Formats: sequence, structure tokens, C-alpha cells
Amino acid sequence: MCFITIENENKVHFLNDESDISYNELHDAFESLYDEFRKLSSKYCSLKKIHICLFVKKDISKKRTCIIIDDSRMINQLEDENKVFKEKVDKLNSTSLNLHKVLRF
Repeated sequence: MCFITIENENKVHFLNDESDISYNELHDAFESLYDEFRKLSSKYCSLKKIHICLFVKKDISKKRTCIIIDDSRMINQLEDENKVFKEKVDKLNSTSLNLHKVLRF
């Protein structure tokens, strides 16, 4: 813990330190730190906005992925149905051919 005292000559004394810092030096250091704080605060706000935008984009991408997966499943089902119908058509065609041959004789 450090205690600070201010004397009449605008000197700041640290009780556990022998160095003397003038009020102006301390004020300048404070202003410098405050400016740095404001810059970092501004960057933090910008990063927070970017984070929110990225979160929204992530959510949209997740929804699109679900739609694509659902579409893929539907396409697979349609391909399976198409295969079954094609087999039925081929079977009917072969039956029809055989029937036509029998009727010709």
C-alpha cells in the first residue's frame, strides 16, 4: 500500500519511496493514461460491435447449414424413390415385351 502527500510546493511524496514527482508530472502521467484508456475503450466498443456482427453471421450460417442438410436429405430421398420407380418401369417394360412376344405368336 502506498500513501501520497501533497506539499505546498506542488510536490508529491510517496511515503514508501524517496523520489519526488511534481504535481504537473503526475497530472501529465494521469492524462496520458486517461487518453490510453479512452483509446482502448473505443477499441473495445468496436470489437464488441464486430463480435455481435460475427455472432449474427454465425447464426445465419448455422441456419443455412441446416437448410442445406435438409435439402440434401430430400434429394437423397428423391434419388431413392427415383431408383425404385426406374426399377418398376424396367420391370413393366420387360413384362410388356414378354407379353407382346406372346401375343405375336
